[in-house]
Amino acid sequence: MNLASVEISEKGSKENMRNSQPIERHTQTFGALTLILLTACSTGSDSPSVSSTRESATPTTEPSARTVSATAIPTAVPTETTPTGSPNPERAALTALYDATGGSDWKINDGWLSDDPLAQWIRVTTDEDGRVTSLDLGSNRLNGEIPAELGDLSNLKLLFINDNSLTGGLPKSLTRLSELESFSFHNNSGLCAPIDEAFQTWLHNIAEVHGSSCAPEDSLQDREVLVLLYNALDGENWRDNAKWLTERPIWEWHGVTNDASGRVTRLLLESNGLSGEMPKELGSLSNLKRLELGNNDLTGEIPRELGNLSALEALRLGGSNSPTTWGFLTGGIPKELGNLSKLEALNLEFNRLTGEIPAELGKLTSLETLLLGYNRLSGEIPAELGGLSNLRRMEIVYNGLTGEIPAELGNLSNLTRLLLGNNQLSGDIPKELGNLSNLKLLSLEGNELSGCIPAALSGVSNSSRGLNVRPFC
Repeated sequence: MNLASVEISEKGSKENMRNSQPIERHTQTFGALTLILLTACSTGSDSPSVSSTRESATPTTEPSARTVSATAIPTAVPTETTPTGSPNPERAALTALYDATGGSDWKINDGWLSDDPLAQWIRVTTDEDGRVTSLDLGSNRLNGEIPAELGDLSNLKLLFINDNSLTGGLPKSLTRLSELESFSFHNNSGLCAPIDEAFQTWLHNIAEVHGSSCAPEDSLQDREVLVLLYNALDGENWRDNAKWLTERPIWEWHGVTNDASGRVTRLLLESNGLSGEMPKELGSLSNLKRLELGNNDLTGEIPRELGNLSALEALRLGGSNSPTTWGFLTGGIPKELGNLSKLEALNLEFNRLTGEIPAELGKLTSLETLLLGYNRLSGEIPAELGGLSNLRRMEIVYNGLTGEIPAELGNLSNLTRLLLGNNQLSGDIPKELGNLSNLKLLSLEGNELSGCIPAALSGVSNSSRGLNVRPFC
């Protein structure tokens, strides 16, 4: 309410009235119109007369010696737009929050649970439609757990509940707050964010977040495996070994992520100064989705036990493309890796691997990236690789591969990069490669190939190497 003007008239002067009479404050409400009246107290029977710019909202009283007139201009109050007779879900959500967190004991709770518009509840901001957009309850003595109903504030952009005594996990219903831009829940007794993937994804998409995730109970088995890894790969000299071997939850150990059950799901230690042989016990991390240990000084063979990691989606053990930092993995590619049915990325390039490419890799139907370049592999390219229907990149350059290019590679309809250069491949270039309609880069140079290049590949010739030495057909 904006009070446009207040006029006080009396038989005496205004100064006399202020000096001789105490002032009382009167509020009169007529629908959306509120009048704030300042009247002089009197020991007599005089009563004020009120006039307003709205004639229909003017009560009448007997004239008196003192008259107070007010001209009021109504201020627009956001209207809560809900169907007639339907409960307002946002009002219900705030009420649930008040009840669940000891609202009567809050430091400030003016207006809460009243029938006033939500914008008049302290620390609540709404838009022009009366929808809650901001809720700032930081340092306000909230205690207890956050109710699920808070997820009904679908227009909320700012939520501050930090520096209170809140406990428990944040309700997963908060993931419905798709408009949230700033969220602070730090400095509470035990309030934390669930670590399930959906909630963490939602949290990651918020522009500004202050708070921590819940710490699951560690898997003792997985902790023991990580300790073995640390000791086997010279953990004391890693570039970053923060929290490793401490009593802190393993999800706080550098490069480690785990799920709600405490099992390790990611082990990301690329370019971290690891050296030595990988322990075979890595194969017991049955919930592991990403194992990335590339660009280190790993030696020895790839443990065949890694084939037990049935949840694995990415295996990256490649070295660097700088000759001084190539990896030192030796031995063959374990055929057991063909058991990794969920594997999407396999990077073993820039090592010293020997032997043939296992035909079992052709069972990896989820595979999108196969990087085996810059090794010492020999033998023929398995025709079974033509069954990798989701493959986008096949790069096996700079090895000692022999034999012909399998015609089955023409079945890889999603392939965008086929790099087979600098091997000892021979025979004709299969005409089936012309079926690779998505191919952007083809490298066949440095081989002993004969015949012509399928005309369908002419569109990629300018961006490829080794095609201009043979005619198209």
